[in-house]
Amino acid sequence: MTKSNSGFLPTALATLMLSTSPVSASSASWLRLGAETSRPYGHVEYCTRHAADCGVRKHRRSLPPARLAILSKVNIAVNRAIKPVSDESQYGQLEVWTVGATAGDCEDYALEKRLQLLRLGYEPQNLLLAMTHTGIEYHTVLVVRSRAGDFILDNLTDAVVPVSASSLEFIKVQSPDYGGNWLKVTGRTLTAPQTARL
Repeated sequence: MTKSNSGFLPTALATLMLSTSPVSASSASWLRLGAETSRPYGHVEYCTRHAADCGVRKHRRSLPPARLAILSKVNIAVNRAIKPVSDESQYGQLEVWTVGATAGDCEDYALEKRLQLLRLGYEPQNLLLAMTHTGIEYHTVLVVRSRAGDFILDNLTDAVVPVSASSLEFIKVQSPDYGGNWLKVTGRTLTAPQTARL
C-alpha cells in the first residue's frame, strides 16, 4: 500500500463534516452517464496494484449533502501539497497513477483528494475520477456527487465548481457501481442519479 500524505489536513477538518453549505436545489446538475467505455491505461495499471479499490460497490445510500467547506479545504490542501510534475519526467512513463504522491500530475491530485474524502466519511460511489478535456489537453479531475449536484475538485483551480458552471468537456467517468469500469458522459442532467441499488 502506498504511503499517504495525511499530515497536511488539520484535525479540526473532521468537525466540519457536521456542517453543510446551502446550495440551491434549482441549480443542481449532475453528469449524465451512458454506456461502458474504455478504461484509461493508467487506471488499468492502478487497479492491478489496488484491486480492492476497483470492484463492486454494494452499499448505496442516498446522496449526501453538499459539504462545500470540506470539499474546498481538501481541494486547496492537496493542490498545495503535491508538486506538479509529469509522469514522463518522474517515472519515464506516460501514465502512472499514484496515491500518496508528493509530486505528480492531475491523476495523482485526484486520487489523493479521493483518499482524503474517503477518510472523512465520503462513500466511494460518490467520489468519481473523470477524464475531461480542457480545450488544450486531456485532464483528470475528481467529481463529488451530492444531493445538490456534482462538484469538481481540480488541481488547476482552488475553486470547487459545480458541473453546471464548468467549461471542461467531460468525456468519461468512473462507474459509481463498479470502481474498475468507466462510463461515457453523455451530457448533464437536472435529474439526480438513482442511489438506492444494492
